[in-house]
Amino acid sequence: MNRTWLRRMIWSYLPIFFIMFSFLFFVFFQTLVEQNNRNTKEASKVFVGQLLQTVDVSLKSLDTMMIRELVSSNLLSDFFLANGNDNVFLNYQVVNRMQQIQHELSIIDSYYLVRYKDGIVFSGKTTKMDDFKDIAFIRSQQNSVESHTSTWSSIRPYHELVAQKPKSVISLVHRVSVGSGADGLIVVNVSVASLRAMIKEMYNPDQAFVQLYDRGNQQLFMQDETNTSGKVLASQTSLYSGWTVESGVVNGKVVALISHLSSIWLVLGFIIFLAGSVFIVYITRKNYKPIEELVFRIQDQFGSGKPTLGRLAVDEFTFIETAINNFAEQTKLFRKEAEASAISKRKTLFMELLQLERGVQEEAIDPAALPQHDKQRVFVIEIDQPEQVFNQYKSRDQSLFKFVISSATHELFTQHDIPIWLEWTSMLQMTGILFLPDSSKEEAEVICERITTWIHQHLAFTVSIGLGEADAVAELAGVSNKQALEALTFKAALGHNRVIHYSDTQQVATVKATNTHLQAIHRLIQHFRLHEENWRESFDAMFSGMRSCYLPKSEIAELSRYFVAHMDLQLSQASKDYYDVWMSEASESLRQIIDEFDTLDELQSLCYATLQLYADQMGQLYSGRMHHQLLQEIRGYIGRYFSNPELSLEYLADKFGISAKYISQLYKEEFGENFLDYLSQLRISEAKRRLLEQPDSIQEVGEHVGYVNAATFRRVFRKVEGISPVDFRKRHAM
Repeated sequence: MNRTWLRRMIWSYLPIFFIMFSFLFFVFFQTLVEQNNRNTKEASKVFVGQLLQTVDVSLKSLDTMMIRELVSSNLLSDFFLANGNDNVFLNYQVVNRMQQIQHELSIIDSYYLVRYKDGIVFSGKTTKMDDFKDIAFIRSQQNSVESHTSTWSSIRPYHELVAQKPKSVISLVHRVSVGSGADGLIVVNVSVASLRAMIKEMYNPDQAFVQLYDRGNQQLFMQDETNTSGKVLASQTSLYSGWTVESGVVNGKVVALISHLSSIWLVLGFIIFLAGSVFIVYITRKNYKPIEELVFRIQDQFGSGKPTLGRLAVDEFTFIETAINNFAEQTKLFRKEAEASAISKRKTLFMELLQLERGVQEEAIDPAALPQHDKQRVFVIEIDQPEQVFNQYKSRDQSLFKFVISSATHELFTQHDIPIWLEWTSMLQMTGILFLPDSSKEEAEVICERITTWIHQHLAFTVSIGLGEADAVAELAGVSNKQALEALTFKAALGHNRVIHYSDTQQVATVKATNTHLQAIHRLIQHFRLHEENWRESFDAMFSGMRSCYLPKSEIAELSRYFVAHMDLQLSQASKDYYDVWMSEASESLRQIIDEFDTLDELQSLCYATLQLYADQMGQLYSGRMHHQLLQEIRGYIGRYFSNPELSLEYLADKFGISAKYISQLYKEEFGENFLDYLSQLRISEAKRRLLEQPDSIQEVGEHVGYVNAATFRRVFRKVEGISPVDFRKRHAM
């Protein structure tokens, strides 16, 4: 009876039900449109902020690197203090360092250095300022009234050579003033194409559009590179670069039109809903109890908000059941999104902690977001010998190994109740932040030792760990992170599979002696160039000196490159046969070894093998020369009797039965230096020793080493040493 009555009632008022459900559908549709618009705008704002932050971080990284390079290294300062283009070694060091910076930051397109005092522009080669193709930009920056030292230009065309096609770049201009009259510019050009490629990877152009404007309101993307038919939903301007980013949804105007149409239907539906509600309430009032109970159930479970339906319900009960199911599904979805957002926020906070140092606003970090701690300490795990072992695995296996390393590290620290955050900050380095109490002592060092041991025992490769400090001076994660990374640079000298403490590297750093290393290199070059048997002892002494000083990898590579460059120069002055064999067989191989070595032992072994091969080939060339043995005897005679005032080419010609002119020619070809230069070096070297060790007068010292005329002795001494014998004795006597 009741079921029949209910069925009739439903069929009688089916049109009204249809109209009401249509109204609810449009309400639902309108709610979805409005919610979608709000979500889209919020997402656009977040996306614009992240995109702008990414661009700013890239530009700031370059700006910070150039400032740090100028402050911490004397290389660029020496360039601006220099004069002219005669300092080849300084220019070589500048080119080498700038190439390293270009390798570290791929967005760098080119660079050049402007020195005002002599009008020099150096971009890998030296050019007069007025002849440089970018002179208009240099003049504009030179006449600029801006007081700060670093500025970013607008998008502009740049080409260094006439034949080059101009490229769009933005330029970092760093004003340099290192002394009186030593002013200039460092201009680093960033490729606009690189910025475009970086930004395009961050969004789907089929769903959204992005446009960037520089300070001059120039667009980063051309009209044919991005779809700008949508409505701009978010816009933000960087306080650092002054760039403005606009973003929106493609075809957003269509969505807005649908929203307006749905509003009209909403008004009509609302009028019909009021008329139908008055009519239905009276009939269904007594039968509403079961539905009311279910409504209370929904309110108790999900609150007072309306559930969003995925489809039109068949009857009231199905309607309510559908609402409950949809609410449950949305709750799961929101929970997953919240978890993903928490992970993203934690990773962002992690990177902010690594960049936090003294002088930075520490209040920018919410203490409630961090574990309870008194100090922070950072360690960096780096995979050893990646080219030989780790990179041989497929990408999937590498990811699995990284997961194993991070899991093992996390477990070992959590076993000791030490909160830790871990992230792979590069392909081969995992950074960990430890949140330590004041009571912690040496637990971090012990656990790091256990990590290296565990990985060595269970995996097919080893790792080294750089460990920063955690005392009152280095209590911030950013400082400790820099210390850990600096400690890893000593891995080349200290070896693999170990924990390197920053404090240990600072203790050994005080015994560095660059002049000693250069002297060892010069001795090796002299012995090797003259094909003397004791070159091997000089080679071992050079590497023993670097090993005893615990030099970082960068300094070892720099000294090794200096050795190869100086060998190139010395052998270029010797016989062409020797020089050709050196350049084709040894020079390029040594440079490749220096670029690819991982440890000092590996570098020493490979360089020795290359030099030994060249020495064998030189031995064959020496044995084929008719006068090789005679010239060795002449050189030995000069070394024994250099103090003889009568020693000259004519004297040697009479002594060895060969013309003086021929001796001079053969000596130059064999040893790469003139007879008189070698004789002067021997005499002045002995004179320096006697000036410091004997109380003899200047004239007596000159006579002892072969200069009867005191004026001649003083002239030759000043030519070789740059100062007079009297000044030399006074300076070193102090």
